[in-house]
Amino acid sequence: MTSVVHEYLLYVLLGLYVVGLGRLVLFKVNLTSMPYLIGAFLCWPLFMVDEVLRLLQTSQFTVIYGLTEVFAVLAITLCYRAIKPMLIAKPSARKRLWLPVIVTAVVQCSMLLIATGQKQQWLSVSPIGDPLAYWPLYITSLLTGFSVLLIGIFITEHIQMYHRHLPEQAVDIKGLRMPRLAGVLGSVVGVAFMSILLVTAATFGFLKIPFWESFHHLMLGSALLAVLFSLTFVRNSLPSPIDYERLDSGKATPYEISHTVSKAERYTIESKVYKTRFITLSEFCEGADIDPTSLALALRLSEKKNFRRFMQHYRLEYAKNVLLHSDAKLAAVAKRMGINSEKFLSDYLVKHLNHR
Repeated sequence: MTSVVHEYLLYVLLGLYVVGLGRLVLFKVNLTSMPYLIGAFLCWPLFMVDEVLRLLQTSQFTVIYGLTEVFAVLAITLCYRAIKPMLIAKPSARKRLWLPVIVTAVVQCSMLLIATGQKQQWLSVSPIGDPLAYWPLYITSLLTGFSVLLIGIFITEHIQMYHRHLPEQAVDIKGLRMPRLAGVLGSVVGVAFMSILLVTAATFGFLKIPFWESFHHLMLGSALLAVLFSLTFVRNSLPSPIDYERLDSGKATPYEISHTVSKAERYTIESKVYKTRFITLSEFCEGADIDPTSLALALRLSEKKNFRRFMQHYRLEYAKNVLLHSDAKLAAVAKRMGINSEKFLSDYLVKHLNHR
């Protein structure tokens, strides 16, 4: 990689970073996750210190070369902590989440075993092969890639689980999905995997690229910056009140199922909550005095399947018995076309309520 291209890419990333940081400060999105977002934004330039040293070709701070890899792992971990409250109503703080950060920080201290003069040479040309001699550099870079890959997979799985369980906690779910954020996190996983392959190839001399370290930093830096930038945009999400482990266990007695469903049906009929726009499982359970996980589990084990279908059933009955009878033209068209589905009538009810 020529110095001109390296300088250009670094300045482009720095410009995007400044724009993203400005958006975070000015728009103040995701206030509940703001401390984690600020921490992640502060980690990004620290991770790119090696590339700044390579750009400046200075020997004054060469001693810190290779000691900032951990900030990539810390940044993605803080992003995980910032995203989790968007997906789960009561996120748990797991200490194991910080294990990759701790391990990477400890391992990268082995870079202190490398002489400063040798580090100065690496600013111009990265070493290739000879893993026994340069193992601190290789293992630190590999561990960084593995850690970013691992946490990126965790976040992606959480988002996929959130999308999968949306019908169990909301009726109108169209605006609650986060496909772009899921795509960005998927790209982080892909980039981290490519970084691991790159470092492995350089370690054993399979790939003769003298600037593989710059590729490693720019690839991970770009992916992390994409995540940070995406988190500065306002997005509608519905933190789930459901205990997924309990829900997936599927354990409930017939009495518990019958009692919970009957209580939910009674509340729905008495309150006519099905006429409420954008009703959610949390709001429904608060009014009905039912545990959200218990209701989701009872509906799953009964014929109702999930909260969305449960509410659409009542919207269907309301639309068939009230709205269609009051609109003869619509009723005739619906009957002629055979449109009698829960989804069609539920959507029609929502449009009807929006124009009231």
